Amino acid sequence: MINMGKPLNQQRRGKGSPTFKSPKHKYAPRSTYTYMDDEGVVIELFRDSQRSAPLALIRYETGVSIIPAASGLSVGQIIQKGDEASVKRGNIVPLKHVPEGEKVFCIELRPGDGGKMVRGAGASATVMTKTDKFVKLKMPSGQLKSFLPRCKAIVGVAAGAGIKDKPILKAGKNFHIMKAKHTYWPRVSSSAMNAVEHPFGGGRKHSHVGKPQTVSRHAPPGRKVGSIAARRMGRKR
Repeated sequence: MINMGKPLNQQRRGKGSPTFKSPKHKYAPRSTYTYMDDEGVVIELFRDSQRSAPLALIRYETGVSIIPAASGLSVGQIIQKGDEASVKRGNIVPLKHVPEGEKVFCIELRPGDGGKMVRGAGASATVMTKTDKFVKLKMPSGQLKSFLPRCKAIVGVAAGAGIKDKPILKAGKNFHIMKAKHTYWPRVSSSAMNAVEHPFGGGRKHSHVGKPQTVSRHAPPGRKVGSIAARRMGRKR
């Protein structure tokens, strides 16, 4: 009898069984803000297991929306949005109205997309220079990135700074954190697996693959691992 091995983890996940499905009912809806100029009030601040920053539920005349909360935001605070909004902490303002040196977060990549960039806890970008065509921001990574002046952003710094400063002392604690975020964890190296679990597994020296890591583009699903259809491997010398 020949042992054919087991499916790889990515094959099991891709099959779509309930074991690996994301519990979407546990997460808050996608946080965004409408493109209409409006004024609203913060009615609730809450946490979501899928996000690091706290969320703010804001009620407008046209409905409600969820956005990442700015540091120092409080329930009952008035939130202004649009060209007429003042540059105050928590307000949603076009970048062309934000003065240089001001910190912003939840920045739109394109006008009206609801904010895509710099949304993590404690994150912020700094307005560096402004022209008629672009506004240049210094991102948390230190990179300079250009945005259209009509793109909106939330003034201030995202709340929740320091959430990752507390050390995770036990693996069980990290297990529940990753499970709440539906993150594949722990990630095990393929060469550390058994031979039946991965094409790179097995062998007396587990840190050594022992075979070429390039594979044909036409390989079957259980064999398509490593560098797929790579033209070359290693450093250029």
